[in-house]
Amino acid sequence: MTDSRPDRPRILRQAGAWDPVTRAVVLARLHPPPCRFHTPAEQAVAGPLLDLLVGQAHTPGRLPLLELVDQRIAAGAADGGGGEGWHHADLPEDGPAWRLSLAALDAEARLRHDGTGFAGLSVGDRHRLLSVLARRAREPGPAPLWHGLPLAHVWELWLRQACAGYYSHPLAWDETGFGGPAFPRGYVRLGRGLREAWEDPHPVPPSDAEGPAPDPTGSAPQPGPAALRRGHAAAGPHPAPDEREPVPGPAKTGPAPGPTALRPAQDPAPPASTPARRTSWRAAAATLRETLRPQGALRARNASAWLPAARELLPDMRRFDDDDEVDLVVVGCGAGGAVLTQRLAHAGWRVVCLEAGPFWDPHRDWVSDEEGSGRLHWTEPRVIDGSDPVPLGANNSGRGVGGSMVHFAGYAPRLHPSDLRTRTLDGVGADWPLDYADLAPYYTRLEQELPVAGQYWPWGEPHPYPHAPHRVGGNGEVMLEGCAALGIEARVGPVAIPNGRFGARPHCVYRGFCLQGCTVGAKASPLITHVPDALAHGAEIRADCMATEIVTHQGRATGVRYVHGGRERLQRARAVALACYSIETPRLLLNSGLCNEYDQVGRYVMVQGAPQVAGRFDDEIRMYKAPPPEVTTEQFYETDPARPYRRGFSVQTVSPLPVLFARHLAEHGHWGADLRDRMRTYPYWATLGALCEYLPQAGNRVTLDTRTDAHGLPVARFTHGKCRNDELLTEAATRTMADILTAAGARELVPVERCAHLVGGCRMATRPQDGVVDADLRTFAVPNLLVTDGSVLPTQGAANPALTIMALADRAAARLIAGARAGRPLTARA
Repeated sequence: MTDSRPDRPRILRQAGAWDPVTRAVVLARLHPPPCRFHTPAEQAVAGPLLDLLVGQAHTPGRLPLLELVDQRIAAGAADGGGGEGWHHADLPEDGPAWRLSLAALDAEARLRHDGTGFAGLSVGDRHRLLSVLARRAREPGPAPLWHGLPLAHVWELWLRQACAGYYSHPLAWDETGFGGPAFPRGYVRLGRGLREAWEDPHPVPPSDAEGPAPDPTGSAPQPGPAALRRGHAAAGPHPAPDEREPVPGPAKTGPAPGPTALRPAQDPAPPASTPARRTSWRAAAATLRETLRPQGALRARNASAWLPAARELLPDMRRFDDDDEVDLVVVGCGAGGAVLTQRLAHAGWRVVCLEAGPFWDPHRDWVSDEEGSGRLHWTEPRVIDGSDPVPLGANNSGRGVGGSMVHFAGYAPRLHPSDLRTRTLDGVGADWPLDYADLAPYYTRLEQELPVAGQYWPWGEPHPYPHAPHRVGGNGEVMLEGCAALGIEARVGPVAIPNGRFGARPHCVYRGFCLQGCTVGAKASPLITHVPDALAHGAEIRADCMATEIVTHQGRATGVRYVHGGRERLQRARAVALACYSIETPRLLLNSGLCNEYDQVGRYVMVQGAPQVAGRFDDEIRMYKAPPPEVTTEQFYETDPARPYRRGFSVQTVSPLPVLFARHLAEHGHWGADLRDRMRTYPYWATLGALCEYLPQAGNRVTLDTRTDAHGLPVARFTHGKCRNDELLTEAATRTMADILTAAGARELVPVERCAHLVGGCRMATRPQDGVVDADLRTFAVPNLLVTDGSVLPTQGAANPALTIMALADRAAARLIAGARAGRPLTARA
């Protein structure tokens, strides 16, 4: 199945080792179908525009960029114009916005060049026109209007489409040195300067060898990396800093150059406040004790790891009639919904779980490909606005059985005890109506069931993990070296990926496609960790069922109205639980007219600030190897009274694949030949990311828009803005990451500001004036209506919320089961 013809991308020599689904998706890009979205006149504008944006204006047609972008936009238009699942309030959906922007570009060219359209300009004139627009788009302040369109958002749309089209193509992978899917063989040689025997040495970029490729735009080439550094030892598991000798950073002749904004002299990175160290033998013993713990009790409460895959259990799944009054109907089969469904089914409850997306078959439906995994995201239309709009879809919402954990990175930390008492301790945020001790046993149970691998955790409530830490790749080595040089304590993990035998779960092959759905089956998601046991104990999971209304009678929930196969249906139930996450749960409650007596539904939605800093090194890092969240520090997690902000942040390794990395560079102002030249150095970059605890604000909320979806329901509008504390946190985290990379030997730094995750919108409180649900996740207004997803979090910490959502759902299930055994009706509170 390999292909070594000289006119084919070199990387296709490895295609025989890819799974058939991924291979078919990638090979289809070599010869995409003719344009079906663009008119001929639009093609004449879009083709040259796209070629200029990615720097192939001197070789137009080398890569079928126009056809690939046409395919992307046409697919979004066929789904109702939603594109990637969101659009700015001042623009229509991607398809119509793209058409309008092309017409505006052509009109701008005619204004500037005596009636000559964009297609009729020389390459140099086109580039000069785009340069003017690029400068205007990056001007501070509100987006300037350009032919009635917000120019900054148009420029973002252009680059988003261009980067996705170009850097998803195998020819671009050859150009960047990306290793491709690498499945099922995966990667063995992890670490700085190491490559597999079958990996080609990445060619020295043109700026280091024969000079830059011809460039009619006149953009100056960027300096490329030096020759590869040789002689690194093979990477293995890294013990914690208190269990090993410090790793020295490479010799440096001076500070690495980088944007001065990253390290202002008057405001250095926050000082280290190292948690109490434990002796190496105590930390090692605690991890060993967990690793050797018998799994009988675990298997008794959740046998998913020992059962066949969920899809194989579907033929024998129990099925209820809509007229059957089941004990509970759950809406959403992600982190919260799947755990609640499994726990209650295991206890003998009759449970139906409705999921808007499909019932995934990982080997048939998922692809080990960055661009091909978009169907895992919620891509139905949503509107974003506010002073700091948050793009939705890829990094904060999922669709299908398993929810967004199907495409989360695997990072599975706990919250700290202080996260539940921020109002009392720090005067910000809100206190939870429960304590950390109420969650701790459920954290432990779920860490065993996922399972979570990592070193002994010294922060928050110190604890070991059930599996030992994984090996780290070049990105992880960079962070360990930089942290060691600065005296920052860092740990390997925690990731929800088994390291060793765990039922029938396979081992990780370290190929870095966690965010695209793990076709290997090693990374945890509810589809893998809880759905099989739920099905085995009589739960019914109905896929492709879009809930449209919660039905009530005399103050109690009686069922859920939903659409399946184009027909509206009603499932009756004694109780209802919503687990649709922080956008769709408020939207469903608002569309149902429920629980909003005190105007709390949809308020206090939080995103985590997730800035990233990339650093370029002299040796190959190949950050695409190994799971993205390899190494973490929570040294800056808690409030430091000496700093001008409250709460804190954590830092982890992240490993953006080529499309996302190109977008990050583009957001930093790089485009055209400059972007392409920098992308040629992709294997030499390492990237760190932070999670910053943005504070809850009542004005950050979900409301209903005037636009409607395919079912005639108003779509969600998410309004978001940052407060000054959020901005200061982001700045501090960015400086800290820059310092770590610099200490590890980075030659150049590129910061990117972004957001991740979503929580809040139906938060817990002690009284209905302050929230939507109580400590047991029952809504104040309707006692047999629960919310068991991330929307209930009053604060978010500086940690991925997945494990906390699962723990809260587990606790809610335990409370329901205990109440039933005590004879309390579902409408009675404990």
